[in-house]
Amino acid sequence: MVYNQPGRSDKTIEFLEMAEKIKIEVIKEITAHNNGKGKDGNITQLRKILDEVKKMSTILCPNNYTPSYPRIIVDSWDYNSKLGELLLDFYELYKKLN
Repeated sequence: MVYNQPGRSDKTIEFLEMAEKIKIEVIKEITAHNNGKGKDGNITQLRKILDEVKKMSTILCPNNYTPSYPRIIVDSWDYNSKLGELLLDFYELYKKLN
C-alpha cells in the first residue's frame, strides 16, 4: 500500500499504486513461464521489466530514467497481450510524472 506522504502528488500516488499491481502481474507471468504456461515474452524479458518497474518506482522522474521495456513489448510481444497493454499504459503514466 502506498501512503500519502507530504510532497507526493495524486499522480505520483496513482503511479506507485499501479506499480505494485504491475509487479504482481509480471511475477505471475514469470511463474507461469516457470510452469510452462507463460504467454507473454520470456523469463529474461520479464525479469528486466520487473527491474525497470522497480527503478521507475524509485526514481519517479522520466527525465532521469527511461525504461527500455516498451520497445521490447512493441517489437516482440503479441499485439493482443493484456500484460503488454498494461505495461505500456503504465509507461504512459510514468511519462506524465514531470
